[in-house]
Amino acid sequence: MSNAPLPTLVLAGTAEARAVIDGLKDDSDIALTASLAGATPDPLALPVPTLSGGFGGEDGLVAYCREHGIGLLIDATHPFARQISRNARAAAAVLDIPCLRFERPPWTPAEGDDWRSFESWQDMAAAIPEGTRVFLAGGTQSIEIFTQRDDITLWARALNVAGREGPPNVSFINAMPQVEMTEERETFEQHGVELLCCKNSGGHASFAKILAARDLGIPVWMLQRHTPDPSARKQMARLQIHDNVEDVVLAARQIGRAYAISAPSIP
Repeated sequence: MSNAPLPTLVLAGTAEARAVIDGLKDDSDIALTASLAGATPDPLALPVPTLSGGFGGEDGLVAYCREHGIGLLIDATHPFARQISRNARAAAAVLDIPCLRFERPPWTPAEGDDWRSFESWQDMAAAIPEGTRVFLAGGTQSIEIFTQRDDITLWARALNVAGREGPPNVSFINAMPQVEMTEERETFEQHGVELLCCKNSGGHASFAKILAARDLGIPVWMLQRHTPDPSARKQMARLQIHDNVEDVVLAARQIGRAYAISAPSIP
């Protein structure tokens, strides 16, 4: 039996990634390193060694994993962080190591909800009726598309938009989502919001805006998720997808235990 733990890289940046790390950080069979994209200013510190700023694409991720002997990838990034998830799947296939993906379940409408799903931000922005007062909570990548509509009133909330200027019909809110429904409701009422546009992110961290829209009877338009291309079978070969944190932690522990049993002992 080896006395060296399995080097494991967690692609983090979500509340669930933090929960996975908390569940594994004391496991003697696993040596964790976390990675953050660097998009969030002053993120809360993680209790394991943490990288920030990305790897430079698939090749960079493969190179890092090879250099550091990574034997397990855990992808607990945001459901819409598609590029890093693609890179993780590809790197796991190249290196022939397992990749555990936490896939946060999407939100589903309740009775009385007025929801619509769209395949792209372009389709969503184009469908907005003239004169609508819109609250956009889609991140920075969505903003340029919506600001092309000069016939709507737009409030765009995202990180890293402090000091950003736009057309006179656009206001920027440099902030994270509110945690409490009452705070989101107050924001929507203050601006007279008539339509909420966002991603179907799932989870609890940003659900307050959905609850506020539901409470006020505001329609919600959501960018739908894209699933991995099933034709990319090589990339899927070492991928396990789980929809709750406990299963990710359990799977990682099983892989770490198998590694401890099978790896050569260190003299």
